[in-house]
Amino acid sequence: MIERPYGGCGKCLLGVRRLSRMKLATSSPERQREDVLTAAGSVGGHIIGWADDWEVSGATDPMTRPQLGPWLRDERGPHDGLAAAAVDRLGRNVVDCLNTGYKMRGEGKLLVTYGHEGPWDLDDQVDENRFTMEAWGAQMELRAIQRRNRSATEKTRAAGRPKGKPSYGFQYVRTVMGGKIDHVELHPHASSVIRTVARRILADPERVTPSSEAARLSRAGELSPADHLAVMYGKPAGGNPWQPTSLKNILLSEATLGYLMHAGKPVIGKDGNLVRLCEGLWDRQTHEALKQALIPRKTPWVGRRSNRAYMLTEMALCGRCHNRL
Repeated sequence: MIERPYGGCGKCLLGVRRLSRMKLATSSPERQREDVLTAAGSVGGHIIGWADDWEVSGATDPMTRPQLGPWLRDERGPHDGLAAAAVDRLGRNVVDCLNTGYKMRGEGKLLVTYGHEGPWDLDDQVDENRFTMEAWGAQMELRAIQRRNRSATEKTRAAGRPKGKPSYGFQYVRTVMGGKIDHVELHPHASSVIRTVARRILADPERVTPSSEAARLSRAGELSPADHLAVMYGKPAGGNPWQPTSLKNILLSEATLGYLMHAGKPVIGKDGNLVRLCEGLWDRQTHEALKQALIPRKTPWVGRRSNRAYMLTEMALCGRCHNRL
């Protein structure tokens, strides 16, 4: 078998897969799996587990990736090396790839990729140069992708069209599946949820806070913004709870007024006016009232008199006034 538990044979490899964007039509995970199994088999090794980082940018340091990181930090158990479909699956940065490669070399572990005969030997000048060149190629490809994305974003913004993820309470409407965004409109359910939160806070700002509302929404089973977005695009919800800070940011953002946003600010059009995508969740007057209601309470903080220190003194925050406990 090419997949079995760790046996201490010296060739128990961890399969490494990564993809920046997961789409229903993509076959990359299956192709990467076959390439990894082929690479492991070519050196007489087998796969003991998979570090699958889906929806993870290649610019992310391998040590901090959700699935691969814990293995590299020796938090997931023993392994004898890594097997990947290509060097760019390890990372799209020369430094990150070399750090990972040298870490494997320093620990006496194998590093195998599909298309390279045998394990990488970074003590060999030819292998080291080839590994560096493949990492360099991956980095240059990443830079090209980033330039194209920036250019597309600038052109889209100049045309007054949205790009990226819709703000909570809004949704993009496309006339053709997978086509360009035709227009933006309020999401029937999400807009009702956030409007209710705003009304409750304005009705009693002393007792109703982003913290209490986040807890209420989580108890009620309302999808958090991240889960709501995932479900809108046909992906499973992650079960993430509402966060007070996230909820407060939504309430205070001018995106709720229906404006096109960039770097947290409304975009100004060629005519000198703010670019509006659709009707807002509420008007400017309500927006200003929310800003006043959500200003942190300026109550004085006095230390706790005690003959010993408590672990969370001056560190924990009150969910209502946001002052230190």
